[in-house]
Amino acid sequence: MNALDTIVARTEQCSDTTQLKQLHGEVAFLLSSLSFSFYSIFDVYDALCMCHDALMKQALLLAEREVDRQGIGKKPSSFCWFVMGSSGRKEPTVWTDQDNGVIFSCLHSEKDDCYIYMREYARIGVLFLNEIGYPYCPGYVMATNERWLKEVGEWHEQIEKYVTNEHIDDIRYLSMLADMRPIYGEYALATQLKTTLYKKIAATVSLRSRMIDSVRIPFVPIGPFGRVYVERWGEKSGMIDIKQGGYVQLNHVLKWVAVQKQFVHAYSTFERLTRWYDEHGCSQQQFERIEKALQTFLYFRLRCSLEGSHLAIRHLSKEEKRRLKKAMTVAKKMQRHARKWV
Repeated sequence: MNALDTIVARTEQCSDTTQLKQLHGEVAFLLSSLSFSFYSIFDVYDALCMCHDALMKQALLLAEREVDRQGIGKKPSSFCWFVMGSSGRKEPTVWTDQDNGVIFSCLHSEKDDCYIYMREYARIGVLFLNEIGYPYCPGYVMATNERWLKEVGEWHEQIEKYVTNEHIDDIRYLSMLADMRPIYGEYALATQLKTTLYKKIAATVSLRSRMIDSVRIPFVPIGPFGRVYVERWGEKSGMIDIKQGGYVQLNHVLKWVAVQKQFVHAYSTFERLTRWYDEHGCSQQQFERIEKALQTFLYFRLRCSLEGSHLAIRHLSKEEKRRLKKAMTVAKKMQRHARKWV
């Protein structure tokens, strides 16, 4: 991983997005030539996440400097840019898209001017991230969306609405925020917001059944006798989407476990699993089975990311097929028995 460590150090020397984009390309090249296994996959993701964080931080620093240069609005006393989704869980692929938001703090009398500054910062920040290789989120979960850019007090009001209103999309938004991880600015702002979020969700009994329902979809594509249901037609014939094929279901269960147990600082799915095991939430046998399943999904996700395609079952070795089926079975069982833990 030494070459990836070098890239992290080099990001701080980049003075424009062109240089950062080139480094992002080097990350992809290095990973494609790197030999990694199921057993080393957690270390690979740790190194990859460090690269992504360094690239994004430098882009956001350059964006902040640009807004300061323009002299637009008033800079708030503190702000924090946070990521969600796979980046929030420290499980990004090579070309992960954007899932981000911003929280800021300022005097009430300065709020309007601070919003002018922060909206421009969000616009340039998202633009720079796109320029260095992080595509715009197709679902518009980005700081340029007013839903994901708010002052501290308004963020707390928004979370209260998500928890109490029971709108059809509220669980989806709460699930996104449950993965939030600060990457630039005043980290305490995002950490405090996430702590409040976890406490409110855990204390709202009426949310539990909706959380469990959210875990039960999508269907893990494996039958009772180990038959993997692949795409039957078109260019993806014989393939499965590994993200929807067990990974999503596994991380959803452990995410809601983390919320119920208040594991605010357990960001990755493996960190959440480890905390759960340490607090006697599962047996050693369960821990080892889930750990192995997670290794399998992360390994194939990264491989598919580098190859730019879904997972072709026919191209897997006998051992890889066996391991994939076991992992999918574990995910399916966790999905089925989520009510025990969530």
